[in-house]
Amino acid sequence: MDNLVLETVIGLVFIFGTFAIIVSLLTEMITRFMGLRGEYLLRGIRTLVDGSGHFKLSFGDLFARTSKPPAPVEGDPPAPMTPELMKHPLICSSADKARIPANAGNAKLSGRARRRLPAYLSGRSFARALFDTVIPDATGKTKMDEIRTVLEGLPANHLRASLLALANAADQDVARFRRNIEEWYDDHMARVSGWYKRHVRWISLALGVLLVLLFNLDAVQITRSLYTDQALRASVVTEATRAAQCGDKDPATCLREVRGQIDQVRGAGLPIGWAPVPECAAPEKCGWWEQRGLVSPHSSGWSGFLSVLVVLVGWALMTLTLLPGARFWFDALSRLGSLRSTGPKPKTDT
Repeated sequence: MDNLVLETVIGLVFIFGTFAIIVSLLTEMITRFMGLRGEYLLRGIRTLVDGSGHFKLSFGDLFARTSKPPAPVEGDPPAPMTPELMKHPLICSSADKARIPANAGNAKLSGRARRRLPAYLSGRSFARALFDTVIPDATGKTKMDEIRTVLEGLPANHLRASLLALANAADQDVARFRRNIEEWYDDHMARVSGWYKRHVRWISLALGVLLVLLFNLDAVQITRSLYTDQALRASVVTEATRAAQCGDKDPATCLREVRGQIDQVRGAGLPIGWAPVPECAAPEKCGWWEQRGLVSPHSSGWSGFLSVLVVLVGWALMTLTLLPGARFWFDALSRLGSLRSTGPKPKTDT
């Protein structure tokens, strides 16, 4: 690959990764503040145990102010088991201060209550808690025939049908029945994880749009500057080779390092921010749009429209590059750095 193109790509990937870190950190902070992980875990258990199809998390649900049980909804069980299951010590111990909010699993919780919910529950803990709640003498001495008798005595609902199917698949092996419950839970939580990621992606998209507008991040203009300005390109590539990756660092430390990286590349002349463009430096007079680079100086008619269109395309491209996440871009940066260091050596005169 041509060295000019490769260095331009390295610079772009570094810029994408740097701002993707900010989006990722802000997204994580917001989801923690709203307690989204705990909310999705709770709703995932509700759909698994009680078979409720009302999983959709609306915008209004995030600002609920009550934890009272809701009015009965057609299709929902009259007495869901999820609230009782969440109080089990194996689950409750993972909650904040080992206290599960009242009516968890059968009410719209407030933000404070959601933050108290456990954010993760293993399949083994879930299986043991379900055994203790549904099946007496779950110490391993209970025979499968006794377990089936207990299950057949449960109300005719989603949980009874699911557990009977898992028990039949285990034949006479109680340990296999436990593993079947764990696998049943893990498979369902894999789908819940997909629901969570799709929800969080909308948050990241909104933050990406806000960040792009705040910093005036135009992917087209950044690419043009890196490609045409050798000094700028060398400075950004140098910064990229020693780019800090957050890893296990706390968010505050990571944000400070990212801010330092942004200051470095802005000081090198990268077109980031809303400062007047060089073409509109004094004494030349430009309008506000021309000063910010949204319209080319002295453009009019279709040329002005095309200038604005190119800026909008640059903003859109930059927003989309923030969605894959910082790890994606820094992994790509590492591979590109290896490609650059192992590329063909320049020819020397003989």
